[in-house]
Amino acid sequence: MKHTFILLISALLFCCPVDAQERVIDSTDRSPISAASIFDATGNMVGFTWSDGVFSEIPASAYPVTLRCMGYEQLIIERPENKTWEMTPIVYELEEVVIVPVKRNILKQTFYVREYFSMSNETDTITFFNEHMADRFIPTSKDVKFGGNTELRLLESRQYGHYQLFGQDSITTDPESMFPSMATIFEPIDKEIPVPKSFKEQENATKFHEVPGKSGMELIAKQNDQTFTISIDALADTKDHKISPWPLKLLGFTMEINQAYVTQAYRVNDKGVYQPKDLLEFSIVMQADGRGKFLRMALKSDKPVVIRCMVEMYIVDRDYFTKEEAKAAYKNKPTGVKFVVPSTVPPLNEATRRLVERANAEAKSNK
Repeated sequence: MKHTFILLISALLFCCPVDAQERVIDSTDRSPISAASIFDATGNMVGFTWSDGVFSEIPASAYPVTLRCMGYEQLIIERPENKTWEMTPIVYELEEVVIVPVKRNILKQTFYVREYFSMSNETDTITFFNEHMADRFIPTSKDVKFGGNTELRLLESRQYGHYQLFGQDSITTDPESMFPSMATIFEPIDKEIPVPKSFKEQENATKFHEVPGKSGMELIAKQNDQTFTISIDALADTKDHKISPWPLKLLGFTMEINQAYVTQAYRVNDKGVYQPKDLLEFSIVMQADGRGKFLRMALKSDKPVVIRCMVEMYIVDRDYFTKEEAKAAYKNKPTGVKFVVPSTVPPLNEATRRLVERANAEAKSNK
């Protein structure tokens, strides 16, 4: 039942755009920024930027809004001004490249993870904010056979839920009781990513490459002196940038999925290909409109429900093992793992910070 529920929720995630008023670009090369998440003054996700950097009209009551995007400093927009906004790339403090012995060909990556999930209609909202420490073990090359589990696993979690339902406002530190973590469904790509051939022909400091789809840019690749970044629009080749999975209808859902972006940032190199060991950060954002019996039960309403999700993963540590060491390390799952927040992680917006403080205070008082 749990696995069925997870599959349902992962397929649900994704709101039709209305007239775009404002645009978000990179402050260094003026290129559009896609998949930037937008949070309103109460901490709720209210939208994402599209592949051309524009975002849908947001009510004036939502301001100030906070924009977050992988690889950029957080941006706060105080009021709607129908203008172009600039986000500044993060400056990374990159450690030296480690030369790995040939036999230690299993890479262990440790991540700090943040995830945001919301369901809302005209009157009610359910919002979750979760933090995790996680790891995964993956071979360092195609010819290495691990034979163990390579999926992301959660080591420690802090979870917070905010229910604004039926005229009441409540906080929980156990949202998993209603919704599973999205972080175990979406994880970084573990395949090699080649550098676009067009990069070799570009002499400027920042290199840029686009692959058009039927309904948007299917892939945007960018490189500066520190990072190589790819952003993939999973719906770029779908008609009208939308998809409604028919199997969900058999289960009582009607979903129109119309935003789904994956972004990965790597430490820049001159090898012409990027591997998991080069990964710095990963994010996925999704958005959907939906109806159905599950949503009616959750919000006790027949009104359309907007579902949004964002997962961010940041590399905390890397280590290399032999196959035998990796299998033993995976079997002996660590406990009491401390949370490590990398310096490149933007601070929480004020509303989410207050949610965490309120939830922790209520949990402490209930002990």
